[in-house]
Amino acid sequence: MMHKNTSIILLFNLLVCFSGISGFAPSLHLKLKGTHTKYPVGGTTSLNAENKDPTKSSSGSSSSLYQDIPKKKPWTFGILTSGFPPQQILVPVVKFVTFQVWKLMMNELVTHDEQGRFVRESFQAGNDPSPLELPNSSNSGESYSRYKLYLGNPCPWCHRVKAAMAVLNLEGEIPVTMLIDDAEKASKGGWILPTPSEDDRKANIAEELITGDLAGVYNYCYRDILEEGEKYKGRCTAPLLVDTTTGTIVTNESNEIMILLNDYARRLPDHESAVDLRPVEREEELDDATKHWFDLLWNGSYRCGFATSQVAYDEAASDVLKGLAEMNEVLASHPYLLGEDVSEVDLKAFAWVTRHDYAYTVIFKSPGGRIAQYPHISAWVKRLVSDYPKLLDSIDMEDACGSYYRQLFMLNFGRVVPFIPNVKDWVAGL
Repeated sequence: MMHKNTSIILLFNLLVCFSGISGFAPSLHLKLKGTHTKYPVGGTTSLNAENKDPTKSSSGSSSSLYQDIPKKKPWTFGILTSGFPPQQILVPVVKFVTFQVWKLMMNELVTHDEQGRFVRESFQAGNDPSPLELPNSSNSGESYSRYKLYLGNPCPWCHRVKAAMAVLNLEGEIPVTMLIDDAEKASKGGWILPTPSEDDRKANIAEELITGDLAGVYNYCYRDILEEGEKYKGRCTAPLLVDTTTGTIVTNESNEIMILLNDYARRLPDHESAVDLRPVEREEELDDATKHWFDLLWNGSYRCGFATSQVAYDEAASDVLKGLAEMNEVLASHPYLLGEDVSEVDLKAFAWVTRHDYAYTVIFKSPGGRIAQYPHISAWVKRLVSDYPKLLDSIDMEDACGSYYRQLFMLNFGRVVPFIPNVKDWVAGL
């Protein structure tokens, strides 16, 4: 008796074949002038010429539109061509089984409501953090920061933080660990830590904060709360800001981290940054704008990609289309989303827009076409990177967009990664 998992894999492969992802080209039998001749679809045959090479045109180049069947090809059962079991039974059964398996994996990955809508839960660690302390001086006279940021290039919520670091000129002020997305090596979640740098070793901080994976960082930061041998049960998300002196989490909420960084840059003595991403007395306006664009676009694309029903997808797609049209209209009369000056909202939108064309529109089926179709959004992107060139170094677009195809296997069973340009070429093409 065939094992249950093997049966599911077989049924899925059959559906893939039937859906046209891998095709089957049977031989055609043509009857010409009383002569029964077999012509394989994969070849080219000249019916009029007697002594010509059938695969060459008169100019000597190949005239075949088809390919010969390879001598070595993947083995199949041939069920779809044998007629048994009947296609009327086979196809509905395969569709039902594969849909149920896919839906189960999607529900394990993220939370949904009863109608299949993606629900973004809060996995916030830390609570109402105090302003960050400015750097202290060591005995040698060198200043050092007590904080460490954990960021991952593929993550848009990490990207917005990294973009803020770039615009505020804070790259050398707070150490950053760039995480690697590798769910197969991580004990929990998808992030592992890179090999510790020399600066990490010199910093005299806990080994758990510089080796292993992000789950180990969370476990260490909660060591005084967890029972002996117990591990952190929440999701281990990035971005993550840690106080390395106390070994505790400051916050893992990207909006809070950006607020803390902006305040930190304001208070740094002799700091070269004329940018204020969150001007005093405009906080409410900024928060309202963040909520507005989050609902329509930044989370809207994820709602498209993680929807498990047509109703859920249609609602999300409608919001994305509305958001793109509205953003293009706003930027027609203002250089930035909230007026004449760049703000934290622009950097959050930049993290979204750099993933829209080559990740969200494809693997998430997020609608609206390419950003180049929206002239005012395109001009805004070019203005941002022209005014703040460091933003071009805030993302490796090929790796960031490619990660969606590599890691979200339930949305990309074949694990094929499409062509993705680097960010400079993408901007140049807008």
